[in-house]
Amino acid sequence: MSSHELTHVIAAADHAINQENFPALMDFYSENATLVVRPGLYATGREQIGKAFVAIAEYFDHSLTVSQGDMIVVEGDDIALVLAQTLLNGRQQTGEEFSEERQATYVFKRTTDGGWQCVVDNSYGTSLLPAKSLPVLYFMCGKAAAGKSTFARQLATRPKTVLIDEDAWLARLYPSEIHNVADYVRCTGRVREILSDHIDTLLRQGLSVVLDFPANTPASRQWAKTLYENAGVAHELHYFDVPNDTCKTRLNARNAAGTHPFTMNEDGFDEITRYFVPPSTEEGFMVIHHT
Repeated sequence: MSSHELTHVIAAADHAINQENFPALMDFYSENATLVVRPGLYATGREQIGKAFVAIAEYFDHSLTVSQGDMIVVEGDDIALVLAQTLLNGRQQTGEEFSEERQATYVFKRTTDGGWQCVVDNSYGTSLLPAKSLPVLYFMCGKAAAGKSTFARQLATRPKTVLIDEDAWLARLYPSEIHNVADYVRCTGRVREILSDHIDTLLRQGLSVVLDFPANTPASRQWAKTLYENAGVAHELHYFDVPNDTCKTRLNARNAAGTHPFTMNEDGFDEITRYFVPPSTEEGFMVIHHT
């Protein structure tokens, strides 16, 4: 990590965020600073930035912690560009854990008393730029409450990226028909058949697609493979390797929150997990492993 004095300034700001001491945090910003809340949403001025941090804290159920890894400071004419490995961890209101690494860009200016104030706080860095590469089919493997949907929503914030949520389709089309594994297999099979041509069209039109469908068996992964091969696009299989006990804890919290369209108890988790098969090298996927 850089030894520049700004590393200490940023560490103190991170401490204020972690302690939710937002009045003190505002001292780190210039009067008309801009915070990138998320791609496409900016807060400008200390008042808006303060409100944004309150909303962020509530979104993460007051559990968000921010820290910095590697950092480079480029300084010139009382202005400093900071390139930083920003690490975020927390827990969302649903009880699902959140962990993300970003390549951030921050801009600071030196004050008249020799200190530093942030004028641009962009934790998303260059990921704000429009994607220039081929469309990507993203799909997920992991047990119930392993974090697939949370990550899928994060991926879907990328430019020209569409989220297709299996649970939302099943809840609308079959609101009272899914009571066991056989019902689920029957209903999701229909949904996948309906959506296959639609997904193909989206990919061929240059849009990336995030499939929030559990690719938890070789057969379900083969469906996704057929989609990206037929459309001639790239793919990423995100594998969430999370212990059963952790999944069950999150599942119970999700049930208590009542924010998910389907409720599954621990017996149901055990039943469906019997069919879970992690991806193998022989299947030939580009696997990104999450633990």
